[in-house]
Amino acid sequence: MALTKFHSGNGSVQTNGRLSAKKNKRPAIKLTFIAAFLLAMYATFIYIILVMFGTASSTHLRSEKTGVTPPQQPQPQQPAPAAEPVKEPTLADYCGLCKWRDQSFNCNERVEWVVKQKGQTLEEAKTANLKYCASADGCNGKVDDEGFQHCEEQNTGSNKPPPSYTVGTMKHVQKEPALEAVLSGALLKQATSHDVTRSQHKSDSKKKNEEGLRDRRTGDDIVTSVLTAAKYGDRQYDTEEESNAAFAQLAKGGGRKNDMPVLTAYCEPVNQTTWETRPLPARDGPTTKESLFPISYPHLRSCQALSSQWPIDTPPVDLDPFLPWIHDVFPSPDGKNVVFVAQNRRRCYNGQRRLRNGEIPPKGTFPHKDYIHIDYAKNYFMRPQSALFQHVPVKKIPSENPEEDAEPRYRLASHEEADEDGMETRFICRFKSYDPNASPSLSIVGYTLSKHVVDYDYHTYRKGYKYSATEAGYDNHMIWQSQLLFKCPVPSAFHEKVQNGDSVVDDYATLYVDVIPIRTAPRYTPPREFLQPKYKLKTEIENLFVPDIEWGKDHVLPKIEESGRWENIPVCMPSLMTQGIVPKGVDVSALTIPENESDKKYVGITGELPPKIHKVIACTWASTTFRTRSNRAQVGDGKRRLQEWLEFNLLSGFDHIYVYDNSGAFTNEDSLADIINLFPPDKVSRVDWPCKICSNRDGNEGERSSQYAAESSCRLRFGTHARWLGSFDTDEYLVPMGYHNSMGEVADELDEQGVKVAVFKSSPAKPRFDLLESHEASMKSDGSFTPTVTEDETFLHTYNCNWEAFPRKNDLSHRRKQIYRADYVKLHYVHYSTITVVSQMTEKETKSASENWMHRYVERHTHEFDEEKEATMLHTKTKVAHNMLWWRKRCNQSTLIEGHCHIGFPFPKEFVKKAGSKPVREDGWAYNCFINEKIENHWWPKLVEAKRSRKEIAAPP
Repeated sequence: MALTKFHSGNGSVQTNGRLSAKKNKRPAIKLTFIAAFLLAMYATFIYIILVMFGTASSTHLRSEKTGVTPPQQPQPQQPAPAAEPVKEPTLADYCGLCKWRDQSFNCNERVEWVVKQKGQTLEEAKTANLKYCASADGCNGKVDDEGFQHCEEQNTGSNKPPPSYTVGTMKHVQKEPALEAVLSGALLKQATSHDVTRSQHKSDSKKKNEEGLRDRRTGDDIVTSVLTAAKYGDRQYDTEEESNAAFAQLAKGGGRKNDMPVLTAYCEPVNQTTWETRPLPARDGPTTKESLFPISYPHLRSCQALSSQWPIDTPPVDLDPFLPWIHDVFPSPDGKNVVFVAQNRRRCYNGQRRLRNGEIPPKGTFPHKDYIHIDYAKNYFMRPQSALFQHVPVKKIPSENPEEDAEPRYRLASHEEADEDGMETRFICRFKSYDPNASPSLSIVGYTLSKHVVDYDYHTYRKGYKYSATEAGYDNHMIWQSQLLFKCPVPSAFHEKVQNGDSVVDDYATLYVDVIPIRTAPRYTPPREFLQPKYKLKTEIENLFVPDIEWGKDHVLPKIEESGRWENIPVCMPSLMTQGIVPKGVDVSALTIPENESDKKYVGITGELPPKIHKVIACTWASTTFRTRSNRAQVGDGKRRLQEWLEFNLLSGFDHIYVYDNSGAFTNEDSLADIINLFPPDKVSRVDWPCKICSNRDGNEGERSSQYAAESSCRLRFGTHARWLGSFDTDEYLVPMGYHNSMGEVADELDEQGVKVAVFKSSPAKPRFDLLESHEASMKSDGSFTPTVTEDETFLHTYNCNWEAFPRKNDLSHRRKQIYRADYVKLHYVHYSTITVVSQMTEKETKSASENWMHRYVERHTHEFDEEKEATMLHTKTKVAHNMLWWRKRCNQSTLIEGHCHIGFPFPKEFVKKAGSKPVREDGWAYNCFINEKIENHWWPKLVEAKRSRKEIAAPP
């Protein structure tokens, strides 16, 4: 008799035979019917109780939430006017000429697609789309110039807010006391006075040096860490003596004088429980001002070193999540805007773990598919970071004392009421000028309202996602919510001064900007509910966001001095001047390359045509050493790799390369500067970029914030002056192929074809066993070893062995890299051109530009490189000992699988597979990869010669 094992509810294993199962079958059925009957009786009883006592219970519950005692005797109320019955549409009202949901097709086309793709009947498809395809006039209404009848206005009437969506609605969720304390703002309120001692600093430094590990600070420990970073420096200094020595060194080269304004963050306690009330309660200015917690950053003293001195690793955002997590700030080339590159701090705490068997999640948390955030309290505390990606409309209100107080005051408003410059903003920007000879030396010179570089909500709509952010925080897949890019318009009187670099004297700014967040709760409704009128999109039928209900009509923002803010942010010189690529006083337009048609393609839409001085540039985020994902290994060949990579890319036609040096995230004793100094400054530039990544795959895919911000910084700082840009790691070689001997030639052809984004496949190549150091030199007890390239070899040559023959057939989409038109891509995320000029266009703009319009945007200006005729990518990814476990067994097996054997044994060029032949070398190792002949015979010899020449130039006489 066959036996069957199964797990019981308590985890024990039971064993039954088929015979016993049959005997027990009838009693089990009887028990099921009895249980179902009892459950039905219980449900009926509960229903009767709720009907009898529902009114009294709901009144009691409301009184508990609001703190208002209900009256003992009900007051007579006027009966509400009866609502007019709404006629539900039927199939008789269906009109196939109706424009389906503002798309570029009608209802007949939609229904036909549904029938074909979803297998519904014609009647089912029509019924499902009646919401958008019903017309009281049938198909006898007016049609527009495109042949559409607009029917959505005559829908069922459900486009009005539901009865439950009213002012004063409470939606409080019970939480664990510790979580309630975090979300109510108690964390900052407790931090009224802290004096950071040397012992606190030392104990904290160990936690700061756990590179890439999850931030485990809580409570007062966070406050101490933030204050420590402000007092002793965010990253670089371990002792006060080193800090003072660094200050003295900076003073020799100029920089901020002691009487000049100091960068300061005013942290404001955030009470998220107020978000539960409609309309959103206005903050009381005097009370808020008393609660502000200022943190000064005297270590920011130089415009040249701004990116290395800015407080990033332990930012004030950890205390006030409405402050943007700024990584870089600089003026636009024309001096009209101050551009900010920030990251979403909430994504640092998106790591998840699986709930244990029987584990009950803490009250107030949001489990998702049996997972919960590892640091759910920090994730929820950082919810305001999501709000910063969403615009808010504001309207200027009259000042009570216009003669005494020139500060503009604003209230939250609807799009219809908002001022033109306040239609889509998030920050108030206040500009100040410093003049040591004036009294007072610091004066306010203007106020403006910020603008996002891209419209994040609109992009969410174009991508077809329902929400831009979620209250629970499970939104890591929306990669465009990682980089917060915005700009503050500079007052017109200072445009020329900033453009010419005259606002900087002796390496520090005399013009400053304060950034004041407008503090509203994130919108968790579909983005289409609150898009700007310029998009001409009607709201959805459900989940309406009505400003008059959410905010009220008199929600006045506090004065700036009564608000949390960043203050005294220096406005330095334009980026090319800061790097010395274009000296101060030199007209950059004199260095521009001739325009082509692609340069002017979208100027009518963007209004931007900055001077371009380079055809193709590259950016890289690199360091002397780094940790692999999940911190499995530390790799220390950064200098050697960078030198060869720079040599090759200059050889292959890149006009300029920008190196974002991340070495300071690991050490303050070494950097990549000595390697970069081997190359001419008009070809290679270094940006000191020591900020750390905030999550190195701890429960999720990781948030490599430092890398993402570096890419955006390079694109916005330097891509402005180039046609094509590529962001690569130093183990990635973009190789011109076919008759092309320069990436400039490839870029010219792409422009002629109208390409905006060029994509190439990338998969890790295999280092050739015969070119490596002897494996016995680094052999471990488990038999693994570290593949090491010999000193007289190159990475390009050693790794010229792909597991798939050219041209490669596998898609490899998750590893693809790109070069792209820097004036076309508005936001790039490692492997993806996430937001582009066309994806941000309205429907009208799209059609006027002769582009195809679809609600769900699909990029149509991409081109995949022909690997034999145009260009290919050789990915020389470092192999570590962990990759080499069981290598002897695997490398003796003949298989063309990428990760089977991590070292290469190339097929001979003359090898022909015949019946009975074995693809195995005489020494027993199996062939497993293919050589790229152009790399082998053309590029490798040229690289060797270029390295030899560079060495001769660098050698002392």
